Amino acid sequence: MSKSSRRGFVTSTMAAGAAALSVVSKPVLASSSNAALQGGGKEKLKFVVEVGNIGSGSVEDAIQYAKDLQIPAISVPWPRVPGYTETGSLDADRLKAIRAQIEQAGLLFHSMQASIPRGVLAGGAEAEKQFEAVRRNFQAMAAARVDLLMGFVPVPRNAQWEQVVGLYSRLMKEIEPSGVRLATHTLGTLGSYAALTRLMQDVPSPSNGICFCSGNVWHAEHEKIYDIPPRLASKFFFVHVRNVKTGLGEKEFYFDEGDIDFPKMFAALRKVGYSGYIRSEHLPTDVYSRPRASDVGTAWAQGYMRALQQLGA
Repeated sequence: MSKSSRRGFVTSTMAAGAAALSVVSKPVLASSSNAALQGGGKEKLKFVVEVGNIGSGSVEDAIQYAKDLQIPAISVPWPRVPGYTETGSLDADRLKAIRAQIEQAGLLFHSMQASIPRGVLAGGAEAEKQFEAVRRNFQAMAAARVDLLMGFVPVPRNAQWEQVVGLYSRLMKEIEPSGVRLATHTLGTLGSYAALTRLMQDVPSPSNGICFCSGNVWHAEHEKIYDIPPRLASKFFFVHVRNVKTGLGEKEFYFDEGDIDFPKMFAALRKVGYSGYIRSEHLPTDVYSRPRASDVGTAWAQGYMRALQQLGA
């Protein structure tokens, strides 16, 4: 999309988002536009776009897209740093160059994204090798002054809780002195409020936090998703929003089609004081192997979320 067509699209999408919200029941909108949305203060949520999910997948395309749609921040997955795919290691100098590129464009390098290798819980020589690679990558992030990783941490359902605590304790010992933070993406065993609360209690650290994903938490909590424990919400370092339907797993839906009530979801986040960064994901148009496939879905989501912000102003 050209700059003018993108801006025209997001403007019309915002109108469409507002129109879609007009069918929501009046009691819900009334609560969203008053105390509920303002419970955490009047500061609006801030948006992020991820390198690799829009345009051709390049940092340059993500920067241009973010500027066109006035998205203030960018997240960069580890594999999008040159050399990582070949070596499994982040090059600090290349990471510094990406940071400079993003900041020179007037944007914020908000975070990185990665999956911790599945073998780190297994123990043994191979697990130690994998953990060492993770440790070096955190060191590269610290050297480049990138302080947040949204991480998928492999915690199988049959894992012993002591193993989980041991892994997180080691991770926190490595990253806490440098100021880097880990936002564990809610998933599976670590998808419920009870498990996340237990993890934050058993491994207390300013570097130990959560990337709240509405889709995964819905599968764990269903209607209880809107009753976010305030103490747990204080550990939300990042938020991912997507809509799902019970029983259909990872299948993508637009925000006004799935089971999650998004006006109510945003109200719940504001009620517990969250006013940080948020990223949309997993929309029906998102086909990550096809260039530019996520451009339209991301723009649609931006319009919908900004309409929610306006209704709550």
